[in-house]
Amino acid sequence: MNIIEAVKKGFTLSGKLLKVVLFFFILNVVMGLISLPLARPENIGNPGIAAISFILSLIFFAIFVYLQGGALGLTRDIQKTSSCDMANFPVYGKKYYLKILGLLVLYILIAIGIVLVFALAGSGILALADNVFTRTLIFGVAAVITLFVIVLLLFPVYSIVADENNAIQAFKKGVKTGMDNFWPTLGLFVLLVAISIVISLVIGFIIGLITIPLPVTLSKIIITIVNSAVQSYIPVVMMLALMGYYLSLTKEPGSPQA
Repeated sequence: MNIIEAVKKGFTLSGKLLKVVLFFFILNVVMGLISLPLARPENIGNPGIAAISFILSLIFFAIFVYLQGGALGLTRDIQKTSSCDMANFPVYGKKYYLKILGLLVLYILIAIGIVLVFALAGSGILALADNVFTRTLIFGVAAVITLFVIVLLLFPVYSIVADENNAIQAFKKGVKTGMDNFWPTLGLFVLLVAISIVISLVIGFIIGLITIPLPVTLSKIIITIVNSAVQSYIPVVMMLALMGYYLSLTKEPGSPQA
């Protein structure tokens, strides 16, 4: 399977996971609507509001991990058999919860480590020569390394579900798969991001025109709901595309195409 086929299959099969899209949509809408009053200018710097936002973020993150496990399990089933049973959604959510959570914690630790290295290296270089060239060089190197790391970290979560690996095993296999197929994986990632951006811009432009004459509060609510729909559908398409591509890269020789 090449990257174009992976993307096409992602969109084609997404219709079978509309209930999953609905679950993510409800979560995104609730998050968005709750965030609207919390994000008012007068609340900036308010420690009470900051504490509430932090607690809500943790709650929504916990729910997201559960939904992610359920969605990935169904995505694997669809890619392998072209069908899925929605009754398995909560089963997969529970089954893969701790594994996905462990992997995400590992990602967070890696991100913190990279940021610290960038900060130390960047401050050291700027201490020697602080000019436009060095700042541009630091930014360019940071961007390249960040993109490289993102590509390597795309597949581990799919290995958890597709290979029934724990977080560490999935991390090792996913990173190796990404490294061995770096350029096509990068191409798939860039293509998916580009499609996401184009769809978001087009829909955002249309909704922006529609909401111009409406009251500000109503406009924000409508935009939040529409953005939630886009942010729920596109990730499911990406999940299907990446799962299908991962399965094609790791399938045993002689096994039927997923």
